Amino acid sequence: MCLPLCCDCGPVDCIVCIPLDCCCPHRDRGSLHNQMKKKTQQTNTLPIQPFTSMSTSSLYVLPSELLHRIIDYIDTETVFFSFRNVCKHFYTIVNTYNQYQLDFRLITKPKFCFIRHFIQPENVISLVLSDGHKTSGQIKLFLSLFNISLFTRLRSLTLIQVSESDSIVYLQHISTCSLVSLSIDYRNMPRPITTTDDFLSTNLEKLRNLRKFELSVSRLTIDNMQYPIQHMKLTECILNKSIFDILLHFPHLETLMVSSISTPNIDENLATTMQIKSKLKSLTVEGYSLCMNMIISILLCTPSLIHFKLIAWPTMPELSWSGRWWAEFFQKNLNQLKLFEFFFNKRIDYKETKCDIESIIAPFRTSFWLEKQWYVACNYYKNTHKLELYSIPICKSNISYECTANKISSTNLTNDVPYIMDNVRSLSLDIIQSAAIIRDNNLLSNHTLFSRVNKLTLLITNEFSNDFIDYLLKLIDFSQLYTLSLTLDLNQQSFQNIIKIINNLLNEAYNVQSIKLRSSRPAYLIEYLQTICSMLSNQVKHLTVYIQDADEMQLILNQFENFSSITFHSNMYWYSKFDNIAEELRMKGRDFIYYNNRMYASFWFGK
Repeated sequence: MCLPLCCDCGPVDCIVCIPLDCCCPHRDRGSLHNQMKKKTQQTNTLPIQPFTSMSTSSLYVLPSELLHRIIDYIDTETVFFSFRNVCKHFYTIVNTYNQYQLDFRLITKPKFCFIRHFIQPENVISLVLSDGHKTSGQIKLFLSLFNISLFTRLRSLTLIQVSESDSIVYLQHISTCSLVSLSIDYRNMPRPITTTDDFLSTNLEKLRNLRKFELSVSRLTIDNMQYPIQHMKLTECILNKSIFDILLHFPHLETLMVSSISTPNIDENLATTMQIKSKLKSLTVEGYSLCMNMIISILLCTPSLIHFKLIAWPTMPELSWSGRWWAEFFQKNLNQLKLFEFFFNKRIDYKETKCDIESIIAPFRTSFWLEKQWYVACNYYKNTHKLELYSIPICKSNISYECTANKISSTNLTNDVPYIMDNVRSLSLDIIQSAAIIRDNNLLSNHTLFSRVNKLTLLITNEFSNDFIDYLLKLIDFSQLYTLSLTLDLNQQSFQNIIKIINNLLNEAYNVQSIKLRSSRPAYLIEYLQTICSMLSNQVKHLTVYIQDADEMQLILNQFENFSSITFHSNMYWYSKFDNIAEELRMKGRDFIYYNNRMYASFWFGK
């Protein structure tokens, strides 16, 4: 049997025995068991038991094919920094594995630079690269290290926050035969109409085997596209054709998701004359993408629809709020529909009563809704005059939470659990006063309301208290938090008064790796930042901060060198001084790459 190795520290009895203070770059935070346990929790697979000498031996005798299958379910970092270092046999297995699905969207620069030495392009089938705030410059760096045309078995490519010029290089050299999935998310920034739009469409025409296509923040010409796409997602895109043309051009399309897209105006009665026989099974419409009449026309063209999701906008017509109208429409036109998800909200200039809310919910209590188990909730928030109507579980991934005690609510559920929030990933809320917390605690159920939130946004005022933290612990599973965003609305004295409470909050958020900080009193920003950063664990790798000028940027870069990435947001005039700041960092020997425009700058640091 081979003993596990800890690179610089030599063999150990088992992987969990690697010293916590080991400085070896191959030893990630925590043991292989902890990492693999976290991974299995995310994928809903069976938990992996701790490694012992016996269990390591059992794994060692497994055939290579089965070990390759295990690697299929392990994330990129765990494969190279943990699994690979268990023993020499596993080291060899990793080197001969040829189904790599590399996801670099959250990786640190030192780890990225280490892993790239072991990448054999012909063994990679999936690649995710990101120029997002946490990994700015990664896409261009990857281009400088690898010849994209050598990834001959690549089946899936995802480019996040990519520039137009970099996307051109990838699309020019990518293997057109093997690629079945392509996702391109362009940077969310104003740009003029360029030849890139035509170039994108021209290159897409070459991908004859493409089955899945996602595009964000771009223009798209679909005139000559005739490949067998089955799944399409378009976000903030400008199209030269209507949704009807998409259904015509892509007869194999099964899933279509559109969010805040712009399409040409056409006759809404066109659907009655167009011979569209769509095989669409799932349709999602979000934001100001289509008017209600257009949505209805599209639904009439998709009789095979099984899933329909509609996240609407405040100006939706009244009929969209009618349970009776939807029931009649579905019974007449979409009798194969199995799931209808929706979220409607608007602000009203009058006060709703309990009777008003009950009248909205009443049509959803008919046998049509209950037999399908399509459950619905309606909320009216008395303080903000906001009205919500949504399916349960709530289908939005980000919401702003308001105190339960300040709302009138009703549902067609037959039990006492009116809120199921498993789909929510991002939650924001303001400080709730102590009296309201007491009332709310009495109304909340015993189970955690938001069990999968990974981003929490808080406004912190002088009313921030330990009672509020206890309240948050009832609302949220803090072990799932990855990003914590804090806006401080405090003077210096108030901040000093609640430092210990903020520290308690950070201690509860022990898995957080990304911190965002903003102060409503910019003059105190540096002081607040210094204090909060002194409380953070080494696990926090990413900092986003809202600054006033270039001097603050320079000061923060000089003082805080332990972050893997730092992003600065500002509306002030600091852009002209950025080159000098970057040059000073280079003179100090800092290893970094960056992206900047007039609104923000992001640094991705090496050691």
